[in-house]
Amino acid sequence: MKKIFFLLCFALAGCAAVVSPETEVAQTLSTMNQAYRDKDADRFMSFVSPEYRGDRDEFQIAVENDFAGFAQVDCRMSVFQVLIDPETGIYMASVYYSRTARSPRFGTDNRGGDAVLTFTKDENGLRLIEMSSPAPYGLINP
Repeated sequence: MKKIFFLLCFALAGCAAVVSPETEVAQTLSTMNQAYRDKDADRFMSFVSPEYRGDRDEFQIAVENDFAGFAQVDCRMSVFQVLIDPETGIYMASVYYSRTARSPRFGTDNRGGDAVLTFTKDENGLRLIEMSSPAPYGLINP
């Protein structure tokens, strides 16, 4: 009986450690979006890969412009599907986003849509390498 209990506990412990790709992307996006709401550019950019496919510095300026230009910014996402390329390990996440930006001068801008966000995985977790257009982040381009 003790052996069965031990094996059951061991099996359940192993199952608890497995995280689906959808959950992994959702957790990453949740943390990124909280940094975006908090207007924490350094924390937000820590989730953007140095190998970002585009001008990473320009993207950072656009995100910082959002923070400076809007009194409040918010972005929320739902993950529909995640595909992982078996050869490269690249995650391609299909998401729906809802974004709100409030400006005392221009009012409120509400937008939503579908986007594909592409991530690579390193020892620190998922890092954004590409976004489809229109991008959910970086409304005020330099």
